[in-house]
Amino acid sequence: AVRPSRGHNCVRNVTFRRAIMHHTFKGIYVKSQHSDDPEATAELTNIVYEDIDMDAPTQVPIWIGPAQEADSSKACSLVWPEVPFSKCPPPPTTVQWTNITLRNIRVRNPKQSPGVIYGNPQKPMQNVVLDNVVVSHPGRRPWGSEFYKCEGVRGAAVHGT
Repeated sequence: AVRPSRGHNCVRNVTFRRAIMHHTFKGIYVKSQHSDDPEATAELTNIVYEDIDMDAPTQVPIWIGPAQEADSSKACSLVWPEVPFSKCPPPPTTVQWTNITLRNIRVRNPKQSPGVIYGNPQKPMQNVVLDNVVVSHPGRRPWGSEFYKCEGVRGAAVHGT
């Protein structure tokens, strides 16, 4: 996770490649935290996940967005969206999200819906690419036939995604 700071925290130029995850909780988890400081900034840019194989993740296998935590200010609730009235605010506009690529990702039998890609509609994530991301036999909850919570993001799904 990256937390905005006056020193501009960042996660930049990171590649995760050739991983096998058996019964993982959240498999791909790229998250930002909130800061009450209006001058604090952060970025997540040039992040690649490639050739990742997940078998039976117990929660949402792909989560790109706000941190889902119990101990951070304005975090996404751990029980969202399952529990009525739980909240999940989008990432702050002081966090820049660019060039995030998921390539050749295989997910089998996740217990929940395939994923969350949740940016701030006022400052959307840019160039998020899902390239050959294949999920077989996904769980129905929490998003049913919609499969993903996808909001505040600009990008593309290509090559069989």
